[in-house]
Amino acid sequence: MTESKASNFSRKKLVIPFLSALAAMLVGAVVFILPPPLSNQFHATAAGQYQNVSVGPDISIDMNANSAMTVSNSQPPEIELLQGSIYFDIKNKDADTSKLIAIAGNARIKNIGTRFSLQKQKDGGSIAITDGQIEIHIGSQIRVIDAGQQVDFDGTQITEETSIIGANIAPWRQNK
Repeated sequence: MTESKASNFSRKKLVIPFLSALAAMLVGAVVFILPPPLSNQFHATAAGQYQNVSVGPDISIDMNANSAMTVSNSQPPEIELLQGSIYFDIKNKDADTSKLIAIAGNARIKNIGTRFSLQKQKDGGSIAITDGQIEIHIGSQIRVIDAGQQVDFDGTQITEETSIIGANIAPWRQNK
């Protein structure tokens, strides 16, 4: 009888460490499997202030004065322009054609390897392409816009397309 009591006692001594190790492995597996939470970084400039924001090694964003945007840590990153003007410079255009998504109001702009300016206005905005192409989604419209073009949009549609020369795209960048 004493022998069986001794074996029951040694089994009980092993149960707690075993369960603790099992719980630690389960927590580790959950942390490893679940993706990190999405978060947004907020960037803003004051009057007369300009800022450059790097989003990874290939994306540089110049912010005009009185501008605000959020940058997500998702892949591809989403940049939402809340007010003002920003200028995107996407380097290494051949590596990946979907490096970012820009949002201004109801417009979603997908990068197709380019440099472009985005401006938010009260009821819409405008986008001007310096180099490459973008794809704009607004309302039921999807349109690819090439370099040298400017597109104005409201909350539901593209309202105007015009040609633009490079010097007129984000001229505020010369003053920073």
